[in-house]
Amino acid sequence: MLYLAHENGLLTSDDLNRLRELAEQQTEFCDEKFAVTDERTPNEFAGFKVWWRKHPVLRQDVGNEATVEIELRHRQRAVGFQAMVFLLVPIQRCVPSVVGRTATPKEVVKWPPSTEVLKVLVRAFAVASRPHRDNMIALLSEVRRECG
Repeated sequence: MLYLAHENGLLTSDDLNRLRELAEQQTEFCDEKFAVTDERTPNEFAGFKVWWRKHPVLRQDVGNEATVEIELRHRQRAVGFQAMVFLLVPIQRCVPSVVGRTATPKEVVKWPPSTEVLKVLVRAFAVASRPHRDNMIALLSEVRRECG
């Protein structure tokens, strides 16, 4: 996505450098700062005790274009929790519009992200966790090298 954004003029080489520097300077991470907590309630349901699991969701709306979320969730293939980054795109922003109708099988819709959405998404990966940040730094460096 970053490579295409650079190739299509959404992100300049200077933008890529600034985003990499921002990621390199990140020293606090969501998965280290926040925790998932379990809260017991006095309630029961069908013989089971009711507990509530609370986890943080960090959310940033980018105008009416998209929302970026960072959420601590169960690890996909291991024990514990990990930070996950989600990009939520309003269906109204997709072309062609599928609002009010059923999409046809294999129909392709496109969503043109803005520069601001891309920057917020990179920042989200940079703050989600150390591994996410390190991957983003490597990716930004690679895109910068490929694009000159």
